Amino acid sequence: MSSEVHKYIETALEKKKNLFNAEVLDFPEDNKIKVSNKFQIHNINIWKINDKSNSDQLRAVTGICFTLVSLIVIGIYSNFV
Repeated sequence: MSSEVHKYIETALEKKKNLFNAEVLDFPEDNKIKVSNKFQIHNINIWKINDKSNSDQLRAVTGICFTLVSLIVIGIYSNFV
């Protein structure tokens, strides 16, 4: 078992030595992309929770809010009683 660990340590040290001997490659400069400062969004799609197709999601959000509010009210009531 100790010989396996010793071999593992040797290979790890060799990898680290190879890492320090690595050379940095010089990449050619790419053409810079011209980005205009005027961004225009023509089509804005906004998700609406009260849309007819999202009725199940509206019920889920309403149920979660109702549950949280009821737990807060019960917690406040239990602290004062």
